[in-house]
Amino acid sequence: MRTIVTQKANCQDCHRCMRICPVKAIGIEKGQARVIEDKCVLCGRCVGECPQKAKQVEDQIAQVKAAIKADRQVVLSLAPSFVGSFPEYSPRQLWEKLTGLGFGAVEETAVGAEAVSRVYAQLLQKTDKPVISACCPVIVNTVKKYYPQLVGNLAPVMSPMQVHAQMLKERFGRDTMVVFAGPCIAKIAEKDESCSQVDAVITFEQLKPWLAEQGNPSLGGNKVQTQKASSGARHYPVTGGILKAFTRGEHIATDVVAVDGLDKCMIVFDALGRGEIAPKFVEALACSGGCIDGPACGTDKCSPAKRLQVLRFAEEGRPSESLEAAEAVGFHRGHVADPVKENLPSEEQISQVLQQTGKYTKQDEKNCGACGFNSCREKAIAVFQGLTTTDTCVPYMRSKAESFANIIVDNSLNAIIVVNTNLVIQEFNPAAEKIFGQRKEIVKGRILTELMNCSSIVEAAQSGGKVIDRRVEVTASGVVTNQKIIPVAEHNLIIIVMTDITAQEKNSREFEQMKHQTVQKASEIIDRQMQVAQEIAGLLGETTAETKAALLELMGLLKAKEEN
Repeated sequence: MRTIVTQKANCQDCHRCMRICPVKAIGIEKGQARVIEDKCVLCGRCVGECPQKAKQVEDQIAQVKAAIKADRQVVLSLAPSFVGSFPEYSPRQLWEKLTGLGFGAVEETAVGAEAVSRVYAQLLQKTDKPVISACCPVIVNTVKKYYPQLVGNLAPVMSPMQVHAQMLKERFGRDTMVVFAGPCIAKIAEKDESCSQVDAVITFEQLKPWLAEQGNPSLGGNKVQTQKASSGARHYPVTGGILKAFTRGEHIATDVVAVDGLDKCMIVFDALGRGEIAPKFVEALACSGGCIDGPACGTDKCSPAKRLQVLRFAEEGRPSESLEAAEAVGFHRGHVADPVKENLPSEEQISQVLQQTGKYTKQDEKNCGACGFNSCREKAIAVFQGLTTTDTCVPYMRSKAESFANIIVDNSLNAIIVVNTNLVIQEFNPAAEKIFGQRKEIVKGRILTELMNCSSIVEAAQSGGKVIDRRVEVTASGVVTNQKIIPVAEHNLIIIVMTDITAQEKNSREFEQMKHQTVQKASEIIDRQMQVAQEIAGLLGETTAETKAALLELMGLLKAKEEN
């Protein structure tokens, strides 16, 4: 299982992890971040910095619980920074809580650190080249991957975690399960080194919820009594603590260097590689402030407060043994370079990538770092290697978005005018120029009231509501428009969209005129028809009367004849 994985569902395309990664071991694929294992040194910054908690760390709690449930002897090695990570408990209370979880014994990893100090003291006496401390696995990973020429300078000794695990196995039995708890994510991978006898690693951050599951155990019990660490070894988790544990202050400042924070450590390694400095010993800790500020320390308490607690606890430790009192044997550890292999592009290929983001000259390369890389050139190399995409260039994407917006505005058939809350014209597109007969260069910066009646715009700005479909005629040009007013309060702007409806208005007027003419014509026709009908009716009336009279006369004649 990988030590750090990305939960894709939680990754929100912010690229924050890429920006803070000191070795650029984060790649972007389909908009989501992924850890590039070959480049990663497991510093854990991406885990702590991810706002969506998309970076997850391997959790071995279930494995430890299963061993305890199976009645296996399980012993806990507790990193010396614990006093800063668990301020809610006194050391005795924490011991009781931990043994209450089922651990057969709990002991400070600082017991192993004391043995490491003896090795460092011996190395310092006989070294003919600078020695780099190998306690911090992130430092070891960094040297192996990015400074392979300095691998021979790494102290050939196991870390305090590895040494202590070996000591615990010798004391409690080879079948004992040794669990390390600390603030360091890289220790999870260090567990799997060939020289390591650590069976499981859990972080303080993972340990806290487990402790919370347990009630308040009663003090006492029959747990195995373990060794108490020395005062000197308890200084290991703070900057300068390793040196304090074995130099006793007898070396001048040019002999030893203490550096914390991976960025600063890499500056020192660069100087070592160039031969600018040549101290006898370099104490290098990847986390700023030392292990007390490890990425999985499990507390937001400030670094000075944690440092103070560690130093106070160190004062309570037993006196350190003479470094010459016992020979440290059996703790050898070899280091093999594992340099990062990169497919580097040619200058022509770099230029081609740069041109894809509108960078044709050196002046175009802003080197703003917003993409997560130190320079545009470094970003171009990453694009070539498939680690990121061109659309992570913020200035380019901004200019592209602005360009798209300008294209849309400039080619809109509607007039678009943007004013601020004082009605000062900020934007005036070509369609607006056509309606008002004014050039953008002339009207920009002027007050819109000089061009049109703005009463409805002022009302919309005051109410904050949109105005839709308001008919407005531009007096100067005679253009009739349909107006939409959209206040944008968060930017103190007002957008006016005007659609030229002059043609529709003309057609409407023509239609009304035609309708009126049609009605008038129909009325005239009806009047004429009525007149004709009346005339016909009159004529028909006279003819009917004459016919009736003739028929009556005829009937009278016929009747008279019949009577004769």
